[in-house]
Amino acid sequence: MSTLLFILFGALAIGCAVAMVAHRNPLYSAISLIGVFVSLACLYMMLQAPFIAAVQVIVYAGAIMVLVVFVIMLLNVEEEVRRPARLHYLIPVGVILAAILTAEAAFILKLPGASSRADVVGPQASDVGLTASIGAGLFTEYLLPFEVTSVLILMALVGAITLARRTATPRLAASPDFDIEPPAPSSESGSVIQPGDTEATGQAYAQLQIERGEAAAPDAGKEGES
Repeated sequence: MSTLLFILFGALAIGCAVAMVAHRNPLYSAISLIGVFVSLACLYMMLQAPFIAAVQVIVYAGAIMVLVVFVIMLLNVEEEVRRPARLHYLIPVGVILAAILTAEAAFILKLPGASSRADVVGPQASDVGLTASIGAGLFTEYLLPFEVTSVLILMALVGAITLARRTATPRLAASPDFDIEPPAPSSESGSVIQPGDTEATGQAYAQLQIERGEAAAPDAGKEGES
């Protein structure tokens, strides 16, 4: 029964992976990738690694794929248009590499297993994939890589926030109704525009538009009388 389930989940993972590459619509590709992650989680459960299976579903099939689908919908990525292939030599290269990978997998499967060798020591229980073993290794032997990864993620967040703040101001100033440089404050209002002071900047722009409208009104009246 376990062999049948392993073949079933393995075939499902391979089929979803092929569908992910073959689909032209990126949303369908993302859904196929979710099928790959769920199939891998089932394979982990069969290998007696429940913690890795739960992380596979929660992190990859849950959080990561929600982020991918959100980005696809936000960018409004359209269906890919098939174009003529320019690098034709890559097709035989891909076929050759796929044949080498298949031959390597077949060679590994044909190697003599543990059943063909005499067991000097009896089978021992393995704790690979369990929550206790992963937590102990994560906070003892692999503590430094874990902390470095958290610092890298924090740096990526700070960089994204910095880039978003830099690109926000030119978008507001790119409107044709306003000048690129903010106008100087009038003496009546007495306000001083400071960098980042959006309220004072908006008041100065509104005052400038009012002055332009009042200056253009007498010229329009003269043209109507003539």
